[in-house]
Amino acid sequence: MDVVTSLLLFFCSLGAATSSCIPGCQCQKTSIMCHSLSDFPTHVPSSTTHISFSDCKFYSLKHEDLTKFSSSLEHFVIVKTALSQVHTGTFNSSLNLKFIVITETEVQDLPETLFEKLQKLQTLNLKYNKLFAIRPRWFFQLTELTQLDMSKNRFTYIPVETFHALKKLKFLSLAANNASQLFSDTFKGLSELKILRLNKNLLTELPADILSDLDNLEELSLQDNQITYLDHMLFSKTPKLQKLFISNNRLWSLPQGIFCNLPLLYQISLYENHLKSLSPGVFGPMALRELWLYDNKLSRVDDDTFRNLTQLHLLVLSRNQISYVSEGAFRGLTQLGEVSLHTNRLTSLQARTFEELPNLVNISLENNFFTSLPSDFLKDLNNLGEIDLRNNSLPNLPQHNLDSLAKAENVLLQQNPWRCDKNILPLRNWLKLYPSKVNQTLVVCETPLNLKGEIIAMLADEDLMAVSPSEDPVLASTEKRRPHTDLPKQISPSAEVLTTPTSKQENVTNRGKGQGVQANNISLILIALAVVSTVIISSVIIGCIYWKRNRRGNENISQMSRNSVL
Repeated sequence: MDVVTSLLLFFCSLGAATSSCIPGCQCQKTSIMCHSLSDFPTHVPSSTTHISFSDCKFYSLKHEDLTKFSSSLEHFVIVKTALSQVHTGTFNSSLNLKFIVITETEVQDLPETLFEKLQKLQTLNLKYNKLFAIRPRWFFQLTELTQLDMSKNRFTYIPVETFHALKKLKFLSLAANNASQLFSDTFKGLSELKILRLNKNLLTELPADILSDLDNLEELSLQDNQITYLDHMLFSKTPKLQKLFISNNRLWSLPQGIFCNLPLLYQISLYENHLKSLSPGVFGPMALRELWLYDNKLSRVDDDTFRNLTQLHLLVLSRNQISYVSEGAFRGLTQLGEVSLHTNRLTSLQARTFEELPNLVNISLENNFFTSLPSDFLKDLNNLGEIDLRNNSLPNLPQHNLDSLAKAENVLLQQNPWRCDKNILPLRNWLKLYPSKVNQTLVVCETPLNLKGEIIAMLADEDLMAVSPSEDPVLASTEKRRPHTDLPKQISPSAEVLTTPTSKQENVTNRGKGQGVQANNISLILIALAVVSTVIISSVIIGCIYWKRNRRGNENISQMSRNSVL
């Protein structure tokens, strides 16, 4: 049989199937898919097992609509319709239903006994409706239910007995509602539950024993709430937990031992909280590969904070308020490949901070306040790919620092206040020696004024000999002043030079003298006003710059690239 004949037969069979189907629907064996219908179809074949409706305009659903095919129906789906009412008894004859989806409709409430006959139901999806309340009786007879999605509705309260009958439930989502409280027994008896999503609600706290029966839980989503405190025993009965999301809450601290019974945990999010410190006892041994802690209020990182995280590959501490990192802060992280400390308040590093990290590839230190770097601070980092030192306060780099930086494949040095005097010679020579490591066109002089903007690698010796290293040239104002560049010193107006008056000057009238004094007074007042105005304007500009810098990082991670955090 040739290709043309095969295609003709295929289209003929497709046309036959369509011609015998309900107008506005597509049929395939016992499955029917309907789109943009104005009314519920009246001539559905009795053998129909799967039926779905999308973008339809009927407003209600009743028992009579399903009567002709209720005994064979197994899958029932309504998506994006104008449905606003489901009558009592609609599914009373559909005893073989295993799968129900009613989503993106105008439904605000459902009859309490709507699902009471559906003892074979395994999946119930009611997300993205306008349900303002949860009725516990909806679920009392659903003993075979394994998946329940109630996300993106409008309910504020969850009765404590709601889910107690769902002993086989494996997936439960209550995300994106307005629930503000949960009880100790809300999830009682759900020992088979593996995924629990409570994110995007209004929760402020969780009972210490709320997860006690969830010994098979693998994923827990708590992000985007208003939680201020977690009990140290909260996860003590969930040893199989693998994913934990707690970002974008209001946590100020984490109690010691809270993550000590989670040996299988390999993903956790703690970013966008208010965490001020982390003690060494917070993290127990676990399979964690990435730890995201950006956009908190951490001020320091102490010895052995992450020591138990021996499988960690990525550590993100950016956009905090860290001013001190101890020598043993990263001790034990032998698999660490990348550490991000950018946009903090660091002015210096300990010499051994990155010691014993043989797999470290990327280090982000940009947007800090470094004025110098310790000797040999990259010792033993033989796989170093990139180190980012942009936007710090480095005036120059001595040879021992440059010898360390030579280990990296890429070095980012721009946006530092490079002072182009004799002390810049080591950097200039290093840039010439390693042209592929740095984008040399971006590494330019900040001072003195006559060399401002000049590419350091292109400077001649005679350009530098004219500037004494002891000079402290005044920095000119720039349109984009870096937040940590030292402010230009204010220059007092020069004292007026007094000359001995000539005889002709001595013969002026008293009136003339008075006018001269008045003119001098006006000049002094104008100079004083100019100085005061300059100080005020400079303060406002500097304040705006710091305010803008502090705002960085308040955007949600989903609205920016991963690189902006790393």
